Amino acid sequence: MAMATTEISFYHNLAQSALEQYDLSQKDCHFLGHSGNVTFRIEAQTGKFLLRIHQAISDAQSEIWQRADLIESELIWLDELHQKTKIAVQKPVKTRQDQWVTQVSVNQTVVNCSILEWIEGELLDSEPTSEQAYQLGFLMAQLHQHSQQWQPPQNFIRPSYDRTRLQAALSNLQSAIAQELISIEHFVRLGNAVAQIESRIPALLAQTPETWGLIHADLHSGNYLLHNEEFRPIDFALCGFGYYLYDVASALQYLSPTTRSNFFEGYQSLQNLPEHYLPITESFFIMAVLDVMAFHVSNPLEHEWLAETVKDVADHHIASYLEGKSFLFDRY
Repeated sequence: MAMATTEISFYHNLAQSALEQYDLSQKDCHFLGHSGNVTFRIEAQTGKFLLRIHQAISDAQSEIWQRADLIESELIWLDELHQKTKIAVQKPVKTRQDQWVTQVSVNQTVVNCSILEWIEGELLDSEPTSEQAYQLGFLMAQLHQHSQQWQPPQNFIRPSYDRTRLQAALSNLQSAIAQELISIEHFVRLGNAVAQIESRIPALLAQTPETWGLIHADLHSGNYLLHNEEFRPIDFALCGFGYYLYDVASALQYLSPTTRSNFFEGYQSLQNLPEHYLPITESFFIMAVLDVMAFHVSNPLEHEWLAETVKDVADHHIASYLEGKSFLFDRY
């Protein structure tokens, strides 16, 4: 989203205030953008870094992105992944006061800020190939393997991708009826799908340490980089606790139906999938799509996309789901 020069200047001042809390010398600060956070690339004598000012562009996820304890927990997991795995992630940087998160204020505006080491890589400029989908499945399996083996500290707090979140997504989407973004007919279909998800998941999948844990929850093409044929996950801002198959389903919604089987193959090369994983994944697929659509209800810039997507999802994926037909590998 484009920002006015005065707004960029305001955030630049916040960035400069935040940088004073870190041992980074000769700092050049370059504005990158504003979405989940306001971000700057920092160039210092010791290397390049990413400064995040935790102020979301949308109200939909503001609590997740702005609360210091939630941000700190995200960084604790990133630091653990950096230290204990071979996954290339952005290492978080502590302040001079040995804190993961620092607060700064300009003109009575107080925000939380954090810094990560810069990580090299490029975004894909086309849909992942079959081989790349396999690699992405393997990458997710690596994250889940670590999650199963790691015990977060007692003060670790992240959101959960559970029934409460599903109901909140449905409630947000209901508010879009008055904005004429969703028809009553389509909303009823969404509600029926939610009811089916809520009955199907407990019947097919128990919540155990093997099925539930810390997940990335947002592994789409803007949140991984390719460097020397290696995929590197970035932007853990939405990480939380959920079923591992929910994480799989969330990633699959951004892949072509023709490469989703390759993702499963890559995942299964490291991690086992539970019995009946396909109908479970399709339930989580619908849940993940609803979550993404609900996120955009409060952003007018996405309303055209939202209106088109709700209709398409309700008429195809959800229609098939309610009829008991598998849809994950179908092209529409």
